[in-house]
Amino acid sequence: MQFNVLENMDETTYKILMGASAFMVAMLGGMLATTTILPEGGLEKLRKARNILVPSYFVLALLSLVCCFTGYDRCIDPASTLFVASFQALLFTMSMLVFIRPGEVRWSIVFRQAGGIVVAGIILFITLFCFTDYYLWFFYMGIAAYIIQLIIYTRKFTQAYRKTVQEVEDYYDEDEESRLAWVKTGFYSALAIGVMAISVLFFTDWYKFFVPLYVLYYSFMVMWFVNYYRRMKFAIPVIAAVPPEAKIYANPVKTNMRETDFGETDKSVKENKEEPETVFHTKEQLLKERLQKYVDEKEYCEKDIPSGIVVDSFGVSQSFFRQYMKDHYGMDFRPWRKELRLREAARLFTENPGYTIEEVCEMVGYNNSGNFNRDFKKMMEMTPKSYCKQIYLKDTDAEIEASS
Repeated sequence: MQFNVLENMDETTYKILMGASAFMVAMLGGMLATTTILPEGGLEKLRKARNILVPSYFVLALLSLVCCFTGYDRCIDPASTLFVASFQALLFTMSMLVFIRPGEVRWSIVFRQAGGIVVAGIILFITLFCFTDYYLWFFYMGIAAYIIQLIIYTRKFTQAYRKTVQEVEDYYDEDEESRLAWVKTGFYSALAIGVMAISVLFFTDWYKFFVPLYVLYYSFMVMWFVNYYRRMKFAIPVIAAVPPEAKIYANPVKTNMRETDFGETDKSVKENKEEPETVFHTKEQLLKERLQKYVDEKEYCEKDIPSGIVVDSFGVSQSFFRQYMKDHYGMDFRPWRKELRLREAARLFTENPGYTIEEVCEMVGYNNSGNFNRDFKKMMEMTPKSYCKQIYLKDTDAEIEASS
């Protein structure tokens, strides 16, 4: 079997690279292992992700340390690289899936697939040392299996990611993909490292680029992990089925009516209409007052409050509320709230010319300026920038007329 030997990188440089990477990756693994995870709802899955990730760091560090002392072996190192790359692909994919679909990752799946990789690795090394004539065939079969593994993991992650994005967007009735993009970036960065691992099996001089790249990626993974809660707090209620924390909606509005008058016992609007007329009108009046308070106090500008939580705070059933919105506003709650936010944005632009688009976007409850620009243009038939420019020109014309 003929592999390119280290032509432009001498043995000493290779050992230094591998020794440095062993130290860095082991240090990063230690940081990851000792990262404090707060005892908050939804974060128990984060511990699972850490328990999956940490071994991948120390396995790679151990391999790098061995290579540092033994130097490059043109037969053993390609087989070792293939084995570790396959192991890393499993661990990193499962970790990324835990970030977005924790319920779909079970230890039994991880151990079963890891066991398969270990068995394949043992067979590969047995042929290397005992059945040299057949090693080349097994090696290329291993590469083919690794490529298939990457394809399967990519497909699985893509499907899980799309499903999570859809669920989060349905939950918050806003385009949330931009806030989840870091997970996708992390996975495809790992995929790129995995694909590059194939190339260094044949072009060993690429190690001088490959080693710093994967050390850099492992550093970013620790950073992403540490910042997971800050980045993903908004999505935890969806992916971990944890009730969201909401300041003003923590307790539903209390009235002197019995819960059975307002709760989910109202299975349909027909049942509502069968109630005594006085009770029905009382519920309508209370809901009208609560909605007016919601508008007057600009509660619609609160960020990351799902529509379901808002409706629950009004003290009526979902069916009663939907029918009320349809009868009185001709639309569902989500487009109604969006319209309130955009009209408030237009008012802020008009009365406060000094506000930037990003500031107003934040003030009216949008998480993403791209979503804000798109919705504003759809409603006002012009972009926020054009709207602000129009206001400026009107104010300028008014000043000219006043001075003349």
